[in-house]
Amino acid sequence: MGLKLLFVCTGNTCRSPLAVGLARQIFPADTEIYSAGTSAFEGVAASPETIKVLNAKNIDITSHRARCVDKELIREADWVITMTKAQERHLKALYPEFAQKIKRLGDWSSHGKDVSDPWGGDTEVYQRCAEELEVLIKSLKEELIS
Repeated sequence: MGLKLLFVCTGNTCRSPLAVGLARQIFPADTEIYSAGTSAFEGVAASPETIKVLNAKNIDITSHRARCVDKELIREADWVITMTKAQERHLKALYPEFAQKIKRLGDWSSHGKDVSDPWGGDTEVYQRCAEELEVLIKSLKEELIS
């Protein structure tokens, strides 16, 4: 059985669904990849821009529905990968027993910074976010699967 990766952003409609779609193409098929948000509205679809950017890469995320991160999701994951340092700190404070497996995506590479939130931006902003995520997820794969 492969790794279980949980991507976390704020609303679970932009960055983390983008990360899930991209990671499913980058990681081996036996990797379980899912997402949640620190302040998600349960059941909300991915943003139209997220769907559009992923569709251009032949990735269908239309069935995605936002959910809030919780203890059970974190427990199940091998790694909890946040988009920002603030999200990492927040989750470590809420779930200190899982702190060792919570890490910001940018810290898996020399990138060392937050993934900017495209929320409210146009399709081009989402495209740049997806490009940034793709580079970071490839670095993540190199670190986790050698």
